[in-house]
Order: sequence, then structure tokens, then C-alpha cells
Amino acid sequence: MLISIITPTIRKEGLDIVKLALKRQTFKDFEWLIGSPFDPEINEARWIVDDFKGLTWTFNRISNKLLKSAKGDLIVSWQDYTFADADALEKFARHYLINNKILVSGVGNKYKKVYPELGEQIWQDPRINNNYGTFYECYPVDWEANFAMAPKQSFYDIGGYDEYLDNYFSMDNVSVVERIDDLKKYKFYLDQTIKSYSLMHNRPEGWDEKHAMHGAYQSRKNYLKKNNVILNNLNN
Repeated sequence: MLISIITPTIRKEGLDIVKLALKRQTFKDFEWLIGSPFDPEINEARWIVDDFKGLTWTFNRISNKLLKSAKGDLIVSWQDYTFADADALEKFARHYLINNKILVSGVGNKYKKVYPELGEQIWQDPRINNNYGTFYECYPVDWEANFAMAPKQSFYDIGGYDEYLDNYFSMDNVSVVERIDDLKKYKFYLDQTIKSYSLMHNRPEGWDEKHAMHGAYQSRKNYLKKNNVILNNLNN
């Protein structure tokens, strides 16, 4: 098995559109892992139970649990409420088979409806840019876990997601890509032919107030670097 798709979620209603998109994929050598506190009741997926308690949320902890459960060498992060073209997995797989030292993100806007036809667009992906061709190297923070691929080994090389960040909302993706970039072993790319189409959804209560961008992430980053801390959340 080449691809393990991971979907950490607290929104059961956001899984149906992912299920539909996966059924349409031309590339079939994959498994789908859903990390959630509820039974997703999807026979096509393997349920990884999110039984973590305490802290502000569980995203980093359940993401590590999903990674440890994944059988594929290529991780595709595919979050809830997200639809994609039928050749998305085929393109992710092709990139990995050509070069297993790259992380590739797709692009995508948000709409009121995504299937069977697109509804009104309500958010524009700021990464979409026609000035550089369709496939090009990008800044690490442009790798967006909403819909992207990464070698599983890259997560193991940095010890996984930083579970300390579950004390706050967000910045988990930034933490991952910045630590991978520090290794000087992998490169980051955007493929603008790999398109997703997302539905808008609500954020958890207190998102803005408890967001790690308000100093908490930078403080954590400084601490890890100053003390030469290498996380080890995938080997325990």
C-alpha cells in the first residue's frame, strides 16, 4: 500500500464529501484513516479513536496517532469538508514516486456547494498564482495540511506533531513544516493542477482568543531551538 490518507476531525457531517471524492479517485492503492472522538460509521475507512482529554484541542495528539497507525509510505493529509478532482491521489503518488524528498500541497477555494457542481465561491486561496507555472517550489508555510502530501518518513524525522501545541489552537502545520525545513533534507512544492474544493464550516469556540499565533507558538519555537529539543512523539 502506497498512500495513507489521514483525516483528523471533530465534525462527522464533514466526512461525506471526502468519502464521495475518494470513491471517484483513479488511484486505488490507499487506505483512509479517520481520527475522531466518535465512530464515523464509514466502512471504507479505519477508525482511529481520539480518546484524548484535557487541553484546548487534540489535533496534534490525534495526528500523531494517525501517523503511527498509517501503513503507507506516503501520507496524504485530507481534512473534512474537502472535495477534490478524481486524479488528485494519482498526481500525489506520481510526485512521490519521482522524488520521495518533497512535500506537495494542492490548492483550493471554498464554496457554498462543491458537488455535483460548484456553487458560489466564498473564499479565494491566496496561494493560487499563475505567474510561476503549475508546479514549483514554495515556502514551507505554503504547504497546507488541508490537502497535501508528505513522505511519512519526514514526520518521523522530526518526531511528529508537537503535542504541546494542543494547549492552543492552530500553528500545528507551521510547526511541522518549519521543523522539517530545518533538516535541509526536504523541499516544498505547490502543484496548482491538484485542486480541492472545500465547504465552509465553523471553527471551535474561542478560536481567536486561544490561537497560538498570539505569542505562544513563537515562544515554543524559541524554547525548542534554544534547548536543541528533538521531539519523539512517533516512537513511543
